[in-house]
Amino acid sequence: MKKPGEDPAEVAAQPLCTEEEFAHIMRVMAEDQAPRLFAIVEEHGERAGGRVAGYGLAYGDRVEVNSVEGGFHLISRSAERACQLFEISAGARGARTHLVWLRTGGTRPVRSRAARRSPAPRSGCPGPPPASAPGA
Repeated sequence: MKKPGEDPAEVAAQPLCTEEEFAHIMRVMAEDQAPRLFAIVEEHGERAGGRVAGYGLAYGDRVEVNSVEGGFHLISRSAERACQLFEISAGARGARTHLVWLRTGGTRPVRSRAARRSPAPRSGCPGPPPASAPGA
């Protein structure tokens, strides 16, 4: 008969640290392994205008991109290659694509398509101040 603590499954089930320490370890692990965020933007004319065409996540072995309009999802071997593939569609409209690496996610709340078509309410309130960039 085994004594308490001799069964490997029982030993593995014992907490190694406090809940707070474990949460910190998991957060650091998730941050270290997080994919890099990037955008593919279209330039119209010679810096006459532009728009974000899609957002992507770069993993160690692939990238995945979604168009901002929805309905188009791309998996490619690199962000640069995905940008070239977006260029095919953009070039047909006379636009050029650019790859933009982002430091973090956006700070503005996401609005529905209906809300984007409606004018913003005129309350006289300017809204929250823009978030400053880390290290700025």
